[in-house]
Amino acid sequence: MAIFQFKPIYKKKIWGGSRLKFFSAKHNHQQLTEVGEVWELVDRKEERSELEVPYGSMNNLHELWLNKREEIFGKKSPAGSHFPLIIKILDCGLPTSIQVHPDEDTAKIYGWEKKTEFWFFLDTSPGSFVYLGFKQRLFPGQLASVIGKKEIIKYINAIPTSRSHGLLVHSGQVHAIGGGNLILEIQENSDTTFRIYDWERKGRDGRPRPIHDREAMHALSLFPYTPRLLPPEEISIIEKSFALKRIELGSGQSLLHLVDEDSFMYFFFCEGKLFVEKKLYEKGQAILVSADHGPLRITGIDKKNEIIAVYFP
Repeated sequence: MAIFQFKPIYKKKIWGGSRLKFFSAKHNHQQLTEVGEVWELVDRKEERSELEVPYGSMNNLHELWLNKREEIFGKKSPAGSHFPLIIKILDCGLPTSIQVHPDEDTAKIYGWEKKTEFWFFLDTSPGSFVYLGFKQRLFPGQLASVIGKKEIIKYINAIPTSRSHGLLVHSGQVHAIGGGNLILEIQENSDTTFRIYDWERKGRDGRPRPIHDREAMHALSLFPYTPRLLPPEEISIIEKSFALKRIELGSGQSLLHLVDEDSFMYFFFCEGKLFVEKKLYEKGQAILVSADHGPLRITGIDKKNEIIAVYFP
């Protein structure tokens, strides 16, 4: 039985913001300039989350997954050589590209990686929004004529965002995040993204970033989709690859969480200060609790203490 913490991995993006250092003291340092993503939990060949404190001879998430899978991650752990989820913080000072991730069937055909994700809004600016799903049915010819052009925006739903709300983004759905959003993203372990429109901006090399028109034509769902921003009290999601729920505790309020042998529990502390057993945690911190841990007591300290809990369904 164990509780793990991991070192964050910072990723600079041309759309990166400046809210992280105000969100959490954990991120208050110079390397946050232009950072758009913080990978909190990842197990890929190119990036692996390192443990804050080694666990015996193991130093990262990948080694835990290979050597202690059932003990730490639980009986519901899927097959595969890598932990199947990525958890990130997205700090969007400017809009991301309009993009799509392929669904499972399309990914199998072309050898891509599927990706469904969930966005939890840690903080939002007044007037902030995201794009998700087409307003109307599009036909391939229509899509081909607007890929890479600003005109495509008029076909996509714009959803105003609010702090502590959530949004499920299924694979195959067109989407983008507007500036002014700080988001906790829970996603399948994939880095397959096809860019559809990028606001006529240039990359760090001074050239326009590539548009993946051919791939997007295969990956996009062209049917209308009506997204719904989930209010805090309704955030409880069960997908094929991951499940999550929002927990809120008041000052002095305790929760005895029964971590069982089926799955690990990953707790991201979104607001307030909390004791987990006898150790203090603050917003912006996270822990992974092993599946063999047993009962775990969490106690709120501030007036509002908010947690996102992630686990295998």
